[in-house]
Amino acid sequence: MEASMNRTRLKHWAALLFPVLVSLLLYRRSFRIWFIADDFAWLGLRLSIFSASDLMTALFAPMAQGTVRTLSERMFFLAFESTYGLESLPMRVWMFLTLGVAELLLALVVRRLTGSLGAGVLAALLWALNFGVTVAMSWLSSYNQILLSALTLGAFYCFLRYADGGERRWLAGAWVCYLLGFGALESIVVLPGILLAWAILFERRMVKAALPLFVPALAFVAWHFLLIPKTTDDPAYRMHFDSSLLASVGIYWEWALAAVRIRNFGPEWAWLEWPSRWVLTPALLGFVGWRAAKRDFVPGFGLLTSLALIAPMLPLRDHRTDYYLASASLGVTIALASMALRLKWAALPLLLLYAVPSFIVQGATFEWYLMRTGPVRVLLRGLQHVVKTHPDKLILLDGLDRDMQWTVLADDALRLVDARGVRLAPGTTAPGNPMMASAGTARAAFERDGVIVYRLEGAKLRDVTREWELGKALALTAGLASDLRTGEAGDAGQFGEGWFPIENGNRWMGKHATVRLGGPFAEGAKLRVSGFVPPALGPVELTLNINGEKAAGFTLQPGGLELAAPLLGKYLSQTELAIQLEVSKTVRTGQDGRELSLVVAQIGIR
Repeated sequence: MEASMNRTRLKHWAALLFPVLVSLLLYRRSFRIWFIADDFAWLGLRLSIFSASDLMTALFAPMAQGTVRTLSERMFFLAFESTYGLESLPMRVWMFLTLGVAELLLALVVRRLTGSLGAGVLAALLWALNFGVTVAMSWLSSYNQILLSALTLGAFYCFLRYADGGERRWLAGAWVCYLLGFGALESIVVLPGILLAWAILFERRMVKAALPLFVPALAFVAWHFLLIPKTTDDPAYRMHFDSSLLASVGIYWEWALAAVRIRNFGPEWAWLEWPSRWVLTPALLGFVGWRAAKRDFVPGFGLLTSLALIAPMLPLRDHRTDYYLASASLGVTIALASMALRLKWAALPLLLLYAVPSFIVQGATFEWYLMRTGPVRVLLRGLQHVVKTHPDKLILLDGLDRDMQWTVLADDALRLVDARGVRLAPGTTAPGNPMMASAGTARAAFERDGVIVYRLEGAKLRDVTREWELGKALALTAGLASDLRTGEAGDAGQFGEGWFPIENGNRWMGKHATVRLGGPFAEGAKLRVSGFVPPALGPVELTLNINGEKAAGFTLQPGGLELAAPLLGKYLSQTELAIQLEVSKTVRTGQDGRELSLVVAQIGIR
């Protein structure tokens, strides 16, 4: 008897773990994808931490449109970057383990909803193929979606177990997963509605247990909308409550079925879009209606769950994003698995209309991210070596295309390899780009044999200094840089009175300091200053002046310094601006008696 029970238990766990093993095969290429875009911003979070208060700010202060995703973004990137540096593999292993936990929970939840372990396993397999999950697993900054899925399913599973046996430890588990979800993604606020809908449809006696869950959700929504300051200058994050909500539902639905995306990967597969839209969609919706008429609400509950999880994103009409589907597609796979359970083999053609396009799009998505991040890895790893080998030279990058410039430079990835002094060679991008070295800076460095130029060519960062000197260096003219790293000796001529010599790659300033910056400048550019306020200085007032006219005033606290002041339109076309920095007090050092105020690492208009 015991041997039979052990075999049954082994088969049970083998079935539950089967989707995880299949996913390991499906996602094997994702382990080689490196960092991209927002990843670099989160990887640099550690660089802003100088004290315990800075750590609290890094973990809990609202960022990125007022979000506070402590677990899925702040701690995730801080912990792995501090331990492993710029190694993406440990992060991807952790991300996959989280996905595996979510798949296991999904199988258990669907088994409880349908009474079939096979349906649960199928739901987990279908979810692993989903386009939204594919994108989320390709981009580490989308870990919030994978963690949200695991915590949502964990809370749901615990709630179901509580409904079955009445053990309060399961209710406590549901609450723990639910509350942790607030550190993963704001969409967790819909979980009480999902549980309430389940209770109304299947277990009316559980309504009372679901209602208290609304209290944290309502409190969070009130706090988020009333107390957290929002970014107002990005139209992509403005919310629209109009007919675009229905349009967004349709768009996300088509993305969830993947075939609409297949047109991007070759005309030979484009024909799959038609049956997906006009066969699979009507069949699935018809199945949901048919089962509802027979008092089987599991398929309909699945679609309701997906609608609930995508609902917080629907008002973002101008920011429809595919990785939002990672969690929202959970309910769609529940409906598909239920259809397979009820229709048996008759459902196979419909499942293939979902699985085949999803599989094709999945492979193409991984390849896109591999091709996009591979050169970035080569570039940053190469620069990490170059800056150590040539610490006293101006390092220029030549031949980076626009995509590469955006991928690496938009989120200041160079700071992660101590390469913030690296610039784009003059003429390699549009005028006004603060990352491009001015012609004057490059010419001065060339004349004193202080420049080295590299070009990214495939999987290699090649030294093309000699080629650049013969073809471009002599054609450079004088000019001022618009953005200065204070530790660059080549830009010393732009620093006026009030600055002390370079120390550890930065400069101290006194009570007043002046610097010249060269234009013209891009529309929307801001005067930005970064550095450090020493604890000995305490709170201090800083005034920024442009050409003698006050531009902004700030009250600074000890710690990391990052500030920006809007640039008036009248300054955009000017070729030279005089910037004055003035602080309200200084401190005297005990060693040489200097009157010091701020440590400035970078000042520029960008």
